[in-house]
This record gives sequence, structure tokens and C-alpha cells, in this order.
Amino acid sequence: MQEILERIRDEGVRKGCSFVEVRAVERDSTSIVLQDGNADKLFRSSSTGLGVRVLAEGSWGFASGNGVSREQGMELLDAALAAARASRAGRRDDAAVVEIPPVTDHAATVCRIHPASVPLSRKMEALAALDRAGMACGEGRIVNRVLSYGDGWQRETVVNSFGTSVVSEFVRTSATCTFFASDGQIRQSAYRRRAAQAGWELIEELEPAEFSEAAARRAVSLLSARKAPSGKFPVVFDPSITGLLTHEALGHNAEADHVVAGTSILEGKLGDTVASPLVTIIDDATLPGSWGSYAYDSEGVPGRRRVLIENGVLVGLMHSLETAARMGAEPNGSGRAQDYGYRPLVRMSNTFIQPGTTPLEDILKDIPLGVYLTGGQWGYVLCERGQFTCHAGGGWMIRNGELAEEIRDVSVAGITLETLANIDAVSDAFEMSMPGMCGKCGQGMPVNAGGPHVRVRELVVGGQERA
Repeated sequence: MQEILERIRDEGVRKGCSFVEVRAVERDSTSIVLQDGNADKLFRSSSTGLGVRVLAEGSWGFASGNGVSREQGMELLDAALAAARASRAGRRDDAAVVEIPPVTDHAATVCRIHPASVPLSRKMEALAALDRAGMACGEGRIVNRVLSYGDGWQRETVVNSFGTSVVSEFVRTSATCTFFASDGQIRQSAYRRRAAQAGWELIEELEPAEFSEAAARRAVSLLSARKAPSGKFPVVFDPSITGLLTHEALGHNAEADHVVAGTSILEGKLGDTVASPLVTIIDDATLPGSWGSYAYDSEGVPGRRRVLIENGVLVGLMHSLETAARMGAEPNGSGRAQDYGYRPLVRMSNTFIQPGTTPLEDILKDIPLGVYLTGGQWGYVLCERGQFTCHAGGGWMIRNGELAEEIRDVSVAGITLETLANIDAVSDAFEMSMPGMCGKCGQGMPVNAGGPHVRVRELVVGGQERA
């Protein structure tokens, strides 16, 4: 395969392209969904294809197609060149890339039991056992539940005109459960997910008490929780909410293509203080086994540890070859593509706040009345406005420095830089607990997020009751 890719690349150079990138992506995946004890969906897919990207006379062209052959690759090259020529009329500035030293390597996920070696019947039974364990803890109040399993293998081969030729193989496995409880009047849910660059051993090592049983118990517990209060409060985030905040509020703004496009609140702020001095935020593609890790990005650049904010100061951004050229920076392995049908974009990997030194008990004890949030579920950000919202599965009121009554249906909203500046305590605990798929421009990429407990001096809490 690499020989085919190299011939396509060489032909692109011969035809006058200043940069040529050829990627082949092969994928196999399996997914199972078990709903209310019944097999709802069984899905198996395989795909192989080529993506050809060229830079010609200052314009980009990209073309992709199923299968891998020399003939098809040459057709895609011609299509990419035609696209580059067609886009010249509408461009304002010449595109460019930073040239980096060539790399030759083959990197692969290390797993103990490859999921492809495990029969489908065994996967089904493992999911059913987790389902039964959760139902046994539901006190007869579980009305619905959905459990899912997924595994995937991918091999991405990247060849470019710098001389780079790298192969990256990934094996990822995941399990997710959501339990819905009802008391006849209200309905609540709780969610758990485990996902990593690992094989079937992830499922074998999964403890029901920390997965399906925990989700079922939490769903039942939330039935007796009070509605969340509304207003401004000191708020303490558990690591899942910290990860949600870090990913949604800061991470997307630190993707350099947003900065170049003028849609990031961090534009022009490199070297400025943008957060509390207690805050250091990192995006690290090298964490062993983490869902969002990789050895090389889709441009063949080595993944690395990228410090974005250090002690409150914005010191770096995530870059592709193109954004690095536009901003006079060094590429840092952040150009990722979903598969052969998409061009690389600047994307996060594993994004987190560094832990501090303060125990959680000390963070809580200074709060006369506040909110402790747990179970990050979803969030969104308006990058250009610097506004974010995070929704939690629930939490507890903080009264006189201690956790008091449980609350449910909680959202918080704020201005990103104000919130980061108002962080006045960071705990010594740390978790990477938000493995999932991040969407951007129609592409979904594996990412992870987390951090310690953090305390925000004041934040808007959206609820339905008085404190």
C-alpha cells in the first residue's frame, strides 16, 4: 500500500504541487445496543479508502474515494488538482504549510485481547450480564435502560511530499450504559461510560459495581433529589464537569484554525493572563491508553503534550501544518481527520486542567452556601462570544462547608474567561473521565477530558427553586 501512496505523491510533485499528502484509512468496527434487555442493534462495518490533498499555487484541493489502487489514486490526484485550480478565484490569501523533518514509523495500540478474536455471542452475553446487574440494583424503579458496546480497529497510512511515511494502528473499545428510573411522577436517568485504547480486556476488567450498578443506583437516588436552585453561587466541579468545561469552554477556542478565522476569544492574547494563576491547561496526545491519544496525527506529525495555559497565562495553541504557517508557529500534531473522506482539521486529544494541592474537604469548607456538581453530561460553546453551558447529571448543595441535600437537573452557564479567572481552588485529585466523540465541521474524533475538582467563586446556576 505504501508503494501506491508514494507513487501518487511523486506524481503530484511532478505536476507542480508544492505539497502533496496521500492518506489511506482502513477500518473495521462492531457495535451492539441492548435496550430493555433486548438486542436492538447489531452493526458491523468495514471500509477502505484514499484521501488526496494538494497545495498548488497557493490553493488547496482535496478528493477522496473508496478502495486503494494506483489508478484510482491518480484519478483522485487529478480531481484534487482541479479543485485547487477552481478555488483560486475565491481565495484572499495564499495557503501554506510549515515544512517539518520527514518521519518514517509504524505505531500501534498495544492490547492484550484483540476484540476481533472475541465471538459476537460472548460480547452479547457480557453486555447482558451488566444489564442484569444494574436491574438488580434498581429497587424495582428502573423503567428503561440502554447499554451499548463498541470496538474498532483502524490503520491510517500517511505519505507526504516532505518524505514522511507513517502508519498508525488503533484499537479502541467502549461500553456505555444509561438507566432510567421513575416513581410514577418524575423520571430521572444516570449514565456511565468506559472507553480506552484497549482490547476486550477493558470489558473483562469492568466491575458492574462501578458501571451498570452505579448508574442504576444513581438514577433511583435522583428521584428523591430536590430540584436545583437558580441564581449565582460558588460552584465546585467534580473532574467530569472540569473536563467538560475545559473541553467546551477553552479547548475549542485554543484550536488555531478558530483563531485564524477570527472566531476565538483567544485571538491576539498569546502571552496574556487569561485565567487564574492556579490554572494550567494541557492537551496531551501521548497519555498511554487514553481514548484521545495517538502517536501521529493525520498529517504525519508526532502527537505531543501541548501546554495551552500555564499558571493563568496563554502560552500556546493547537496547530496543524497550515495554521502553524499562518501564525509563524511550530506544528504540534493537532491535525486530525475522521477518515479518508475528510481533510485534517485542528482537533483536541486529551484536554485537562493540571491538579493542584488542595484536598476537596478544604475546598468545600470555606463555602457557606454553594453547589457541588457531578456527572458531566453535555455542553456547548459559542467560541466567538466566549459563552458556554455545561449540564450535569446532578449534584449536592453545599451548606456550611459540607455536602447537604442531593439536587437534580442542573446546568451552569458563564463567560469563559471570567469563569477561568474566578477559579480560586484546585484539588489534588485527578481523573480523565470524559472519553467521547467531539464533533467539528461534520467530523467526529475520539477525545478525552478531565482534571481535578475546581472551585469557581461565582457562577450562574440554572434551576427551578430557591436555595
